[in-house]
Amino acid sequence: MNNQIRLTLIAFLSYMVMSGLLTQVGVILNAIAQQLGLPAAEAVGVFSWLTGGALVGTCMSMYLYTRFSLRLLLSCTYVLFLLLTALLYALPAYGFTLLGSVLFGLGICCGSGLSGGAVIISRIYRAQRRASAFIATDCSFSAAGYIFPTLAGWLLVQQLDWRLSYIAVALLAAFILILVFTSDLPETASVNQQEMHGDNDNAVAQFKLIITPRVICFAVGVCLYLIAQTTFLTWAPNYLMVEFATDQKTAGQIVGNYWGFSIFGLLMSVVLVNIVPTRLMLLVVSSLAVCFSGAFLLLDELALFLGLGIAFGLLTTCIYKIAISVGTQQIADSPPMLVTLMLFSGSIGSTLAPALSGMVVALSDESGALMLSFAAFAIMLVMFSVAILLEKRRTSVSDAGQSPASS
Repeated sequence: MNNQIRLTLIAFLSYMVMSGLLTQVGVILNAIAQQLGLPAAEAVGVFSWLTGGALVGTCMSMYLYTRFSLRLLLSCTYVLFLLLTALLYALPAYGFTLLGSVLFGLGICCGSGLSGGAVIISRIYRAQRRASAFIATDCSFSAAGYIFPTLAGWLLVQQLDWRLSYIAVALLAAFILILVFTSDLPETASVNQQEMHGDNDNAVAQFKLIITPRVICFAVGVCLYLIAQTTFLTWAPNYLMVEFATDQKTAGQIVGNYWGFSIFGLLMSVVLVNIVPTRLMLLVVSSLAVCFSGAFLLLDELALFLGLGIAFGLLTTCIYKIAISVGTQQIADSPPMLVTLMLFSGSIGSTLAPALSGMVVALSDESGALMLSFAAFAIMLVMFSVAILLEKRRTSVSDAGQSPASS
C-alpha cells in the first residue's frame, strides 16, 4: 500500500509540474517581455515553444514507454528537467530563441512525465477505480494552477526574478525523482512486435473509420476549447492592468481564481455526469462558457470581473473531459486512434494559442485576446451542437430503418 501511495504521488505530481509551467504564463508575461525587450504581444509567442515541446514529448512517449522501463524514462525526464531549469536560472541574459529553446526542452520533459504518470495509473489501478484516479489528476493540475500563479504574482510584487517561480516547480520534479528511486515501479507490459508496429492497412482502415463529420466536429471543438481557455488565462491579467489600472498581484488573481475553483467544478462534474445526460451537460456548460467570455468584455468593475472568474473556472473546466468522453463515443468500441485524435486536437489548440493570441493583440489590444477567446468558445459550441444533431439524425435514421423489419 505504501508503494502504491508513492506511485500515485508520482502520477499526481507529474500533472502538477506541467500545470506549474503552463498556468503561470499570464502572470509572468510582462516580466519576460521586459527582459526580452519586446512588446507582450510578441513575447507571448515564446510560450508556443513550451506547449509545442509538450506536444512533441507526448507523441514521443507513445513509442518510448513501449520500449524502455518507467524508472529509466522518468529518471531521465526529470533529471533533464532539473538541468534545464538550472540553465534557465544560471543564464545572465538570453534572447527569444535561447529562451524558447529552453522552454521547448522543458515542454518535452513535461509531456514525457505526464505520459509516465498516466502509464502508472493505468498499471496500478483496476478499471473501476482508474477513472476516479484520472479525475484526481485533473484536480492536482487545477491545484497547481492556483498555487504557482499566486506564488509568481507574489514574487513579482516583491520585485524578485520571475524564474524563481519556475525553480519552485523544479522542487516538485526533484521530489518526483526521490519517489522514483525509492519506489517499486510497475513494468510496462511486453508488447508483441506485430501488435506494437501494427499493420499499415489496418491503421489506414481505422483512420478512415474515425474520420467522420461528427468526429471532426468534436476534434475541432476540443481544439477551440484549448485555444479559448489558454488565450483567456494568458491575457486576462494584462487586460485587467490596462482596463482597470490594477497592479500585477491583483490582476494575477484571475488566474488563481479560475484554477482554484476549477477543482470543485471537476469534482462536481463527477457527480453530475451520473445524473444529467452528458450531451445535454456538454451543451449547457459550453453555452455558459460563451456567456461568461462575452460578459468579461462588458464588465466595468474589477470585483465583478474577478468574481466571474471564479464561476468561470467552477462551471466550465469540465468541458474538455466531457467533450472527449462524448467524442470517443461517436465510433463503436472507441478505437485507440480515436482517443489519441481527441487528445492530439487539444494539444494543437494549446500550442497554437500563445502565438495566435499574440498576433491578435499586436493587431488590436488586450481586449482583442478576450474577443478571440469569446469567438473560439462560440464556434466550439456550434461544432458540438452540429455533431450532436448529426448523431441524433443518424440514430433516427437507424431506428427508422429497423422499424419495418421489426413490424
